[in-house]
Amino acid sequence: MAKKVDYGVIVIGAQSVYCSIINLKTLQELERVEYEVSIGDDVFARHEIQIETVDTVIEALTACQRLLKDYGLKPDRVVATNAFHEAANAEYVRNQIYVRTGLEIEWINPSQEALYRNQAAAVYLPKFNEIVKDGTLLLDVSSGNVELTAYTGGQFIFSRNLKIGPLRIEEVMQDVKRLAPNYIEILRDYIDSQINEFKRMLPDSLKFDNIILMGSSISIFENAIPNKKMATKVTGTRVKGLYEEILHASDQYLIEHYHVSADKVPQVLPTVVMLNELLELLKVKTVYLSQLKLIDGVAVNAAVQNGKKIGSWDSDAETIRSAVNLSNRYHVDPKHRDSTVKFALTLFDRLKKIHGLGKKERLLLHIAALVNDVGSYVDNHNHYFHSDYIIRASKIVGLSSTAQLMVAAIARYHSTDTPSAELDRFDQLPIDKRMTIAKLTAILRLADALDASRQQKITKISVSVRDPQVIVTATAKENFELEKWTFQRKGKFFEEVYGLQPILKGKGRL
Repeated sequence: MAKKVDYGVIVIGAQSVYCSIINLKTLQELERVEYEVSIGDDVFARHEIQIETVDTVIEALTACQRLLKDYGLKPDRVVATNAFHEAANAEYVRNQIYVRTGLEIEWINPSQEALYRNQAAAVYLPKFNEIVKDGTLLLDVSSGNVELTAYTGGQFIFSRNLKIGPLRIEEVMQDVKRLAPNYIEILRDYIDSQINEFKRMLPDSLKFDNIILMGSSISIFENAIPNKKMATKVTGTRVKGLYEEILHASDQYLIEHYHVSADKVPQVLPTVVMLNELLELLKVKTVYLSQLKLIDGVAVNAAVQNGKKIGSWDSDAETIRSAVNLSNRYHVDPKHRDSTVKFALTLFDRLKKIHGLGKKERLLLHIAALVNDVGSYVDNHNHYFHSDYIIRASKIVGLSSTAQLMVAAIARYHSTDTPSAELDRFDQLPIDKRMTIAKLTAILRLADALDASRQQKITKISVSVRDPQVIVTATAKENFELEKWTFQRKGKFFEEVYGLQPILKGKGRL
């Protein structure tokens, strides 16, 4: 089958509906349109999307459909950001949109948004790989949230989502702004309280030289970017000068000199205060101002899924790194963790003919093997129970909500309990996802058993299928009786799922 070339994507954000048509081979954008909507105003102030806003969104989506039709396309992907999903009536609105337009909206969570934004920066920002060799903070400002992603040594470190987007702050602090004589001081303290929590999570040794600024709510800075350029480099001192200027500027001045639309003027101050506080807190030297938006990352992700190679960028590696960071945060034993990962992936690869799963499922197993023991930080007794809720409540960059739920379930059942006993927990998942959980859980249980002593006695395994058995032959440096006993016990669920009995043997005399 020929690979798709032109691709149409629609992103429904808090303040705009974006539509982009992009060539997946060249990543050249053929056309982009933007329609303003007031989803964020409704959600942050009233927690529901109003009927009038629904009508406006549908008008925008219909216009996007007409544009795509002119190119002989239909929308390939329609996604809504977390701001939409926060609405109490989000599902009702999604159904209304489907009935009136035929468009099926996909929710994307902050973890997916973070991955897409990082992909956009890696592709479109000149010398991105060079920039992130030094401590770099990728700062994405949307109307509701601020996403902070840390890099150093050319590697992703971790990501944090803060609910301090300028529109959200404006809605939350309306009364303070109207009544308090020292609003800016209160605003600064409020933002600092959120940023300091992020700073506390950073390793003491990590220093930031750079900030990459992107997002849908940084229009105040876009005039500083030369025409036809995606980004520009400025000093931290210049940004501080801009902060001082805006701090004392009138609304009319912002409209005339910075071409900020009147309805977005109230969001300017929270944006520049937040950036200034970060510059002061982290002692940042250089700021890269960019015009990148979430929709750019969604388009890049589509190109990657279509087979395009994006330099040295590896989204799976970023997801894995995020999971490693989560396990480190909860002090998971790294030697046991790495052994479990090694054995789990070996079993997965050698048993491909009997499980029939692919690359995406292999990644889920890899992630589950990395984080299944995080619950031991809370209590070693029934640690798998604690692992479940920690994983569900944490952020693993790049995982959809469904994928994260699946990883949590695999971790939940890697020890003693099995999914068979609690099938009602997964009623919201289709049968194929439930079957995947069972298959991957069965493999992880065997992998975990192969280092039951936590002493890495087994150094290597080979796997062969001899119906009705799966023979795992271990190379070990000493006797591994505990591993054999645990393998036999945990192997019962594998036999239940696959209809094959797993047998652990020692190589040679063991």
